[in-house]
Amino acid sequence: MTPAISVIFPVGDRAAFLAEAIASILNQSFANFELLVVLDGVSPPVQAIVESFQDPRIRIIALPVNLGVSTARNAALRAARAPYMALMDSDDVALPRRLERQFAWMQAHPALTVCGSNAVKLRKDGRRGPMRYPQSDGLIKARLLLVDSAIINPTAMLRSDFVRAHRLQYDANMPRDQDHRFFVEMMRLGASFHGLQEDLLLYRRHPGNITQDRTGVDAEKTRVREMILPLYFPELTGAMCRVLLKGFCERPTMTREEGALFVQVAEQAAQEQRVFRGEDRTELRRILAHYRQRVLLALAEGAAQPGGPGQPTAPLTPDP
Repeated sequence: MTPAISVIFPVGDRAAFLAEAIASILNQSFANFELLVVLDGVSPPVQAIVESFQDPRIRIIALPVNLGVSTARNAALRAARAPYMALMDSDDVALPRRLERQFAWMQAHPALTVCGSNAVKLRKDGRRGPMRYPQSDGLIKARLLLVDSAIINPTAMLRSDFVRAHRLQYDANMPRDQDHRFFVEMMRLGASFHGLQEDLLLYRRHPGNITQDRTGVDAEKTRVREMILPLYFPELTGAMCRVLLKGFCERPTMTREEGALFVQVAEQAAQEQRVFRGEDRTELRRILAHYRQRVLLALAEGAAQPGGPGQPTAPLTPDP
């Protein structure tokens, strides 16, 4: 019989936490699923962990060499048979009712395309902390501009027909933010979002997380944001969008002229009242005001330093 949910489960060559992650899916209260485990060029010990689970719901897709998490996810998207796809990472823990709760919500809301949830951050030392994400479609879409504050990839459940109809894939050229780019593309194509306000995942933080390495983070987030700005602010020119993208970086380096222009463009963008993709304009204005204030502070610091116009402003610290 066709399963109700296809769980997309890419596995890199890392044994730590893998067995616990698989078990968390197999022990779900909702049992009608297939677990698509994509072995991304893994070593024999990692493959042995997967093969130690004797459960007919597991389908193994073995890639001959390591091709990256995007390619692994894409292989599972193509192989999925169910009407829903649940995303999962091999170092996290799905809480027991995750699939049950999301399946019920998607069934009750047939117009919904993506359902995420809150999570609990599990640190290396065992400490736990809440991870709260927006509930409404409009807030999620506005927060996509922040890239990291809209939806957690391994909490997402997708409607398979939408993915197939638009032939959606993850971008293999983006090692870090391919998931957010995927969601932005879904939004561009008309997807709707919802975030369940309950904890359905333990999101593990450890030194092996790719997000621990901040190298190239601004470049990747810029690639996500450059898709969003024309959708939300169609009156801005290309030059205006470029200066906004520069000011959104974690540690922007801007000349004073660029900083002053950023402030002007952010003010102009905040005046846009139209809604184009269901985005919450109040939240967008709040985001713009945050970055505008950050650049104003940098300009004030730069004004107190030696050097004439055109000198770089003081570096800015990352957002908390």
